[in-house]
Amino acid sequence: MFSIAIDSIAMIYLILLLWIPFYWFLFHTAIRHWRRIGNRAFWMAFPIWLIFAAAIVLSRHELLARRIGRGLFTWIAGAALFLAATWLDVQTRHALGWRRLVGLTELNPRHGMSTLVRAGVYARLRHPRYLLYMLMVLSMAFLTGAPAIFLLAILNILMYQILAPLEERKLLDQYGPEYRDYQRAVPRFVPRLGRPREARISS
Repeated sequence: MFSIAIDSIAMIYLILLLWIPFYWFLFHTAIRHWRRIGNRAFWMAFPIWLIFAAAIVLSRHELLARRIGRGLFTWIAGAALFLAATWLDVQTRHALGWRRLVGLTELNPRHGMSTLVRAGVYARLRHPRYLLYMLMVLSMAFLTGAPAIFLLAILNILMYQILAPLEERKLLDQYGPEYRDYQRAVPRFVPRLGRPREARISS
């Protein structure tokens, strides 16, 4: 019963998260086009999500057909990754707010909230949101012990390694030297130990 519950939770998280890097890849590579369309651009999210959701639901038996041996290490690793991702999720929501989370300020760069966020978790990481998605999918791989989900987690991580520089290129165009200084001061995915270093704001 416990294993069935874990498998069900894993499928839910895969449905919720696996489509996200592909959506943001399309978003960031054609941001000028989507800005001309405005808020209607968010309608493209639904068919992308629907395709991924249907694929995961239809292939759920194949995804979970094979398992590695699960033991104390895999349960602890999965739980630790899940808790870390959940903590990052709370911190990211607190730092950004829902308008930034869904990308409204990226579609409307002149919006009053379109300022560079460097408070909270963003003082330690440039992309905590991407990191939490990577950790959450990886936690599902450890908790289910399914090699297919490990493969999806690895592909998911690779996608974010491509996506993060694309987003940063757009942010450099938007914020200029201010974002360049932020890049120098704050790491992308792996936080530095100790107190966060203040980014210098160029005049």
